[in-house]
Amino acid sequence: MRHNTVLHGRDYEAIDILMEIHCGLENPLILDCTHNSGKMWKKSSFKPIRSDINPEFPVDLVADFMHMPFLDKTFDVVVFDPPHLPTNVGSSGIMSNIWGKTYGITTNDKYREGDNVSPMFDPFLVEAKRVLKTEGIILAKIADLINNHRYQWQHVDFINSCVKNGIVACDAMIKCDPSAGNLMSSKWINVKHLRKAHSFWIVARVNGRCEKK
Repeated sequence: MRHNTVLHGRDYEAIDILMEIHCGLENPLILDCTHNSGKMWKKSSFKPIRSDINPEFPVDLVADFMHMPFLDKTFDVVVFDPPHLPTNVGSSGIMSNIWGKTYGITTNDKYREGDNVSPMFDPFLVEAKRVLKTEGIILAKIADLINNHRYQWQHVDFINSCVKNGIVACDAMIKCDPSAGNLMSSKWINVKHLRKAHSFWIVARVNGRCEKK
């Protein structure tokens, strides 16, 4: 079956489809380096090694995805889902806000330019390229957003970072989640842009090819 580029569904469905097409291994060694609470894996056919910088979550090890404590060429797949929600969500302050805790958002992160997380991409890709096997792939969930009255093309930034680091971005799925668009803020009064109801799942390879053998 050849799946469509647009998925009206959940992250676990996107993962399973992309793994089938681009990995194909029976028992791949997968690292989720931004695991958080692991919602996207609850119905997935795959179980990753769970890593997150926040020790409050049930992970296998606490680690920064920009400094992964693994040997070179360890994993078949690295999954990356950076905290791409706005830092100003809610009116009670991000650190006391449920969205902040759930999605790992902080206001003092030096790798954020306002709400834009693109500065995280280069250091992540350097580490992902190091810990992936020769035939390894990256599955990255990236969402665009509006910050400082400008559209932030984060999925474009991610692809450009791949090119910069010698990694081939070889496929992309647009995922439209049925629950997308439910995030609300009292600060959103004037409508000047469309509400984001989708994210991108980007597949990238570290071996210079665009397809698996």
